[in-house]
Amino acid sequence: MVRGSIGEGLALAWGALAAILITAAAPAATAAGAAPPPALPAGSPPRDLAVVGLLVDLEKMIEVQQSLGWTIDRYELDEIMSPALMSVCSATPETRAAALAALDRKIVALGGPVEEAFQRRGGDLGEVEDLLFATRVRALLDEAMRRAGDTRGASTECPFWLRPSPAFRGRETDAYRSTLNVEGGGIAVLEGAAGRVLPGAGGSGRLLLGHGLDEHWTFLAGGEFGGTAQFEQTETKTRFPISFTVALPMVLRYRARTWHYEGELASLAYFTQDDLRVSPGLRVGALVGVSALRVRGVMPWAGLGIAVEHVLETYRRPAQWNLKTGARVGFDWDF
Repeated sequence: MVRGSIGEGLALAWGALAAILITAAAPAATAAGAAPPPALPAGSPPRDLAVVGLLVDLEKMIEVQQSLGWTIDRYELDEIMSPALMSVCSATPETRAAALAALDRKIVALGGPVEEAFQRRGGDLGEVEDLLFATRVRALLDEAMRRAGDTRGASTECPFWLRPSPAFRGRETDAYRSTLNVEGGGIAVLEGAAGRVLPGAGGSGRLLLGHGLDEHWTFLAGGEFGGTAQFEQTETKTRFPISFTVALPMVLRYRARTWHYEGELASLAYFTQDDLRVSPGLRVGALVGVSALRVRGVMPWAGLGIAVEHVLETYRRPAQWNLKTGARVGFDWDF
């Protein structure tokens, strides 16, 4: 009877988790085309996903390079010209031209040219930060277009095997495609049960399959296994009991150029070295991460996360609360 109740409760919990994530993902799914988008203002052009994907790629490249300390434009642009050409060469000439025109409009809207705005605003770079960023993105695109040529002449620096496509959606996001995510890291934990709290540490690894809903939102789900050793001091001895967690996480990730933010819900199974009988539980967590540019289809990232777990009371063991935090590294493979 107890086992049946636990199974029913776990099934209901899974249903609730799925409902919450579907609700959270609804706006992103709408943006991705799962539902008709709101009507555009009269005279507005339709949203060109290839242009959006190209601009998102270039913006991330500029942000990565700026984070290292931007000095002389020419040399900074050379540092990121290879990944820029991989994106520009994948886009059609029409997409490139539309992206350049969009940047020109943005620069004007921000008060450009940047040199004139800098003088008007008292010589303060902080006052023209967004304009300077857009100007650097435009400079990167303009130089990459010059090197890419018209895709037909001998002057092109594009790889011969990389053909431009109107279906291009960017390389530096998960937009509209599936990815395989391998993640792992260290954990610091506080386990509270039966009126006592034990500190501990350990690690975990997970394998997640993701799908990009658009250039910002990605939904991921998969499996995880982790273990921690607790520090337990009694009057007679010191012990390091080991506990294990098997989880089925569902993650909603929001990507903003190099940074991404995650919310997670998971069902889990908890057991210990001393008692291998399983107790079900639930987890809610969050993470902030920063990523690098893709290399051979793989985007590496690192982040810091925090999670709260509740292990349900059963006849095997009392209810338990776990607070976990730690660093995590991951690899997002666009296969």
